[in-house]
Amino acid sequence: ERPVLPPPLAAPTVTYKLFVSGKSGVGKTALVATLAGTPVPPGHHETLGIEATTVYWPAKLRASGRPVIFQLHFWD
Repeated sequence: ERPVLPPPLAAPTVTYKLFVSGKSGVGKTALVATLAGTPVPPGHHETLGIEATTVYWPAKLRASGRPVIFQLHFWD
């Protein structure tokens, strides 16, 4: 879910779609699960089709010091 911020701290949302690809069994699904803060699957099983995971990542830009929320759509 998108984080709720008070009106004085309202931050723009920047959206990216990230396609994760690679050989079978190298840890793509585990990487996405770790970044999303969800449990990593205990055993290896191939992902059927595409699993989409959305992660909201708050950040503060160095140049301006303004907060930004990155909405990352991981396609695994």
